[in-house]
Amino acid sequence: MFLSSRFSALSDSRKRLILLSLLTVYLGGSCGLLQATRYRAPKPYADIMLQASEQLNTAFGAIKDLRLSLGHPIDKLDDPNETGMIGDLLTDITTTHGILEAKRSAANPNSAAMVTDLLIRCGVKEGDYVACNFSSSFPTLNLATVCALDSIGAHGIIINSVGASTYGANLSDLTYLDMEQELLGKGLIRNHAEWFSLGGAGDVGTGMPEQVTEEIVRRARSHGLSYIHEPDLSANLEIRKEIYAAVPEKPVCFINVGGNLLSFAGAEEKLTAADGIVTEVRSSSEPQGLIPYFFRHGTPVIHLLNMKTLMPANGLPYDPVPLPAVGEGDVYSELRYDRKIAGFLGAGFFILSFLCFRIFPRRHIPL
Repeated sequence: MFLSSRFSALSDSRKRLILLSLLTVYLGGSCGLLQATRYRAPKPYADIMLQASEQLNTAFGAIKDLRLSLGHPIDKLDDPNETGMIGDLLTDITTTHGILEAKRSAANPNSAAMVTDLLIRCGVKEGDYVACNFSSSFPTLNLATVCALDSIGAHGIIINSVGASTYGANLSDLTYLDMEQELLGKGLIRNHAEWFSLGGAGDVGTGMPEQVTEEIVRRARSHGLSYIHEPDLSANLEIRKEIYAAVPEKPVCFINVGGNLLSFAGAEEKLTAADGIVTEVRSSSEPQGLIPYFFRHGTPVIHLLNMKTLMPANGLPYDPVPLPAVGEGDVYSELRYDRKIAGFLGAGFFILSFLCFRIFPRRHIPL
């Protein structure tokens, strides 16, 4: 009664100040409590993500066996987890400098779960077509994408460029395309590249030994793959756009893996492009590359290149030793709020708001 009479004796402006202060404190405390009581729960499609990771782990094992059978030992300094998915420093088909720690990070089988998550968040579902542009710098992420598409039941329209940066798929007798053929032969993947280029300077393998590139092209063609050899960048882009448009249904998503020349048509934007789901493409001029092309046509775009930011942002570690077990990592779960606490706090806010209107009827609310 005493507090009620004291409050009633206050001026309207003082009452308003007190009530607004109470509401502010209540809202701040509510937000803090909601944050403090958050918990992790499996994503609704965690089973699909896990399936992709298990498939990728099996694929990595098969590639490791193939590598060793070809006489390429594993350097435990470069590849401490002994995945067999780390290439050499310099080879005949090495194109540019790559970051070793990034290549090791991508050799985590759970990267397939990450790609699955990104694809599903972009709306990809069973039966959909997905346009894919693969360099060979991250064969691990290429295969992660393939396994993600397989697990979802989507169809990849995949174009691969053979050249790779340091520590990528840069062994001339074990290119990314060779890896795919090994996995196809063992029935370990369904999606695969059907078109390829040599990559590197001009996307035509400039600087690579002719004898080496001829053998790579011969092997790929013997498996029924179509060869893209077009030194003119604009014409090359048009060929790729036509390939992506020639499917029964419009691709619902575009995914770019690595720093292939055609991703940004050689523009400097590729160096600063955000990884993951692309929300903005900044350019000082009208870009011609595949990423801005699909983005400007309203197709969701996924860009996978900078592992140092991409992995932690998606619940995976950067350059871990040892690698996490399949199914391990925050990538499989999401933060949720306690519904009971949220309901209780919402009810409290409603009561406080109701009291405000009781004390200050609408026609008498002080302004």
